[in-house]
Amino acid sequence: MRKVIVCNFVTLDGFYETKDKTFDGFFEFYHPDYAGDQNFDYYNTERLRAADTLILSGRTSFLGNKDYWTSVPHDSNATPIRREFADLIQRVDKFVVSDTITREDLAPWENTRIVKIADTHKEIAALKKQPGRDILILMGRILWNDLLRYRLVDELHLTYFPIIAGGGVPIFDGRPPVSLKLIHTRQWQGSGNVLVCYAVSYPNH
Repeated sequence: MRKVIVCNFVTLDGFYETKDKTFDGFFEFYHPDYAGDQNFDYYNTERLRAADTLILSGRTSFLGNKDYWTSVPHDSNATPIRREFADLIQRVDKFVVSDTITREDLAPWENTRIVKIADTHKEIAALKKQPGRDILILMGRILWNDLLRYRLVDELHLTYFPIIAGGGVPIFDGRPPVSLKLIHTRQWQGSGNVLVCYAVSYPNH
């Protein structure tokens, strides 16, 4: 069975984004030695290379990502790794979970399927049973917290940044009924990031 892998960054004190749903405020006290660190980009690209399906969620998030990544090939300042990611995200099959996205919103990402919120669990469960490689979820905190409760997430890959947010939106919504087993960690030379990868187990009852 295919694995659903959640890949996100998180602050040292466990936050996913600021209260106004941005990330910039997190980096006010980012250590200058780590300025320009691209290792999170490299890891996301590594995960996308290993996947053949990407799941995104929410109209605002989807459109923001589509607009950004379709602009990268035309940005002379874009890094090589972001150019590779932009190419991969354009080519990979995508699912977007939303009740408000329309077919017209998808262009030029035509290889994208819209999944209604009410159908999410059924569609992802069916997707896992199909042959293929990893199913990757980037961002989508509300979505994957829900999927944890429905036993549909197989691995959590969390990259801890050396940042204390002091507040914001927590990475987890409450306390999902899961057990976590550490399967892998990674650090990068010259980076303050620490990757922790967990296999997700579910209680029998």
